[in-house]
Amino acid sequence: MPMTLKELEAEVKALKRQAAENARAKDYLEIWKLQSLYSHLYHVGRNSEVPSLFAQKTPGTIMEIEDSGVYEGIKSITYFWNKVFDADRMHRTQGFLAVHMTCNPVIEINRKGTSAKGLWHSHGVCSFAANAGVFKQFLCLGKYDIEYVKEDERWKFWKFAYRLTYMCPYEKGWVEEPVAASIAGNPLNRPDKPTTYHMPYSRYRINVFQPSPPEPYKD
Repeated sequence: MPMTLKELEAEVKALKRQAAENARAKDYLEIWKLQSLYSHLYHVGRNSEVPSLFAQKTPGTIMEIEDSGVYEGIKSITYFWNKVFDADRMHRTQGFLAVHMTCNPVIEINRKGTSAKGLWHSHGVCSFAANAGVFKQFLCLGKYDIEYVKEDERWKFWKFAYRLTYMCPYEKGWVEEPVAASIAGNPLNRPDKPTTYHMPYSRYRINVFQPSPPEPYKD
């Protein structure tokens, strides 16, 4: 029996709804892939490739990691990953290790599929030579608080922040020494603006562990 016009309209609506849901699921996975790719590039020392993951054309691109201060624009962000976190100086030294995993994301995407927000927990470990023959090893915890933008049909980092919970010596733990290293102390660190938020764990106060998960877009 041929479909009535009403039935055809209903089927078209259902197909459009399904196509929109499929596009949203694809965006979700692509954002997850972007975040994971960043983590892997940093782990293997391909730091110079990280700036390519950021928006190149969209105004307002920024990055802030722990107490680094705010780096504005792709030129400043590229400087950070090639000078402050220079892979030749960091990763390609004896005994160096840096892993910052990203997990249990909360991702919100706008209806048009052009902007998104995400919050990720990040556990990590790292080690490096403090001086001749002496190594330091750390346990790390923090949150990646990210806004994403779709640029040329590809998801990119737009507003990127890593909020440190602790980076403690393995031997002492986060209660005794929650912050044992500082990006701000790096003489090559030259941000465009001061740090906006840096409140690691402390046993001397009630800890709030900001930021909270992103709210859905209102569109």
